[in-house]
Amino acid sequence: MTKMRVLAIVIVLALAGTGVTTIMGKTEKTIEAAPNKVSVKVSEAKNVIKNSTLSYKASLEASQEGIVSGKVGGKVVQVMFENGQYVSQGDTLIKLDDQDIKNHIASSEAKLKASESQVTSSESQLVSSQTGLQKMQLSVDNAVRTYDRTKELFNGGAISMVELESAETTVSNAKSDLESAKANIETSKASIKTAQANVTAAQVDLKILTNSLADTIITAPLTGIIDEKSVSLGQYANVGAALGKVKTISPIYAVIEVDQNDMSSLKIGQSAKVKVGSIDINYYDGIIKSIEASADATSRVFRCKVEVANLDQTLKPGIYANVDIVGDQTSEVIAVTTDALSGNQGNYTVFVNDKGVARKRIVSIGEITKGLVEIKDGVKEADSVIITNVNTLQDGDMVSVVTE
Repeated sequence: MTKMRVLAIVIVLALAGTGVTTIMGKTEKTIEAAPNKVSVKVSEAKNVIKNSTLSYKASLEASQEGIVSGKVGGKVVQVMFENGQYVSQGDTLIKLDDQDIKNHIASSEAKLKASESQVTSSESQLVSSQTGLQKMQLSVDNAVRTYDRTKELFNGGAISMVELESAETTVSNAKSDLESAKANIETSKASIKTAQANVTAAQVDLKILTNSLADTIITAPLTGIIDEKSVSLGQYANVGAALGKVKTISPIYAVIEVDQNDMSSLKIGQSAKVKVGSIDINYYDGIIKSIEASADATSRVFRCKVEVANLDQTLKPGIYANVDIVGDQTSEVIAVTTDALSGNQGNYTVFVNDKGVARKRIVSIGEITKGLVEIKDGVKEADSVIITNVNTLQDGDMVSVVTE
């Protein structure tokens, strides 16, 4: 009986394994439930035409850079900027002690006033000397006429030799006075020239001092962001010493180094795409602004500057970037819609519909543009790529393709 019971249990278990059970002498089949299917939309991987792209590593640099420095030396009495601050050209950044210069200006103004007074005095003296000259000329003319009459009278025996000699003396004295008057005029003219030269010198000194006074206020040399501040309150700022820098970052340059073999593919004004970031990648439009005329003597590469507008000034100097420059040559590449991508940088995947089964594929990608992503590896042309529910699907899930 025990053996018969064991045999019966084995038969029942065997039948259960085949989906058949015997209950009260009747045989029944057990039907397994069909697995659930995930509804998905698909898109076909297809060949697209792509322009050849040259890719380079880049470093961002300011498009302009101005040094904050003074034209005069002096003690710093006010500092009005900090690193990272945005300034406009001409904004006041530093003030120097100006008291000594103001004292010199007051002295120079006094000298100028004295020199101008000397000019006025010398001009008055000249007028007086010129008036005296006219009088002296009249005296000479009168003395000469008197002498002529006296000589006629002397020749006629009407007067004595003493009277004639007296007339001669009067003429001689009048002529001597005339020469003195002429000398006084020349002296007055010389005095005027000297005084005028003193006025000019005083004016020059005053202008220099006035400019120096203005230069005690140090302003921003251009519009941009303050960087490399190296000044503090109370220090003595020497002439020309760098106290900071102002860097223009709108636009900003992405600087690349181009191998000599690629030079024929680049030209000024050519479009470029600048990529910044390793996880959250941001793309910026740029153009080639300049290409150096000669290569670096050691590396044999040409520095090339790609200009990016950077209107919001989010890009900063020193950041690393990648630059893609679109060339004239074209090629065919496999591309799918970006909706098919899942994962993250360096670990992207897509799902392919394999006769109703979702198959996960690891892919390497290239350029992303206009909603399409280049697939370098992992997907073939005409593969049916799933574009919905990609973040919840598992490899091997059953799928049902829908069109709406």
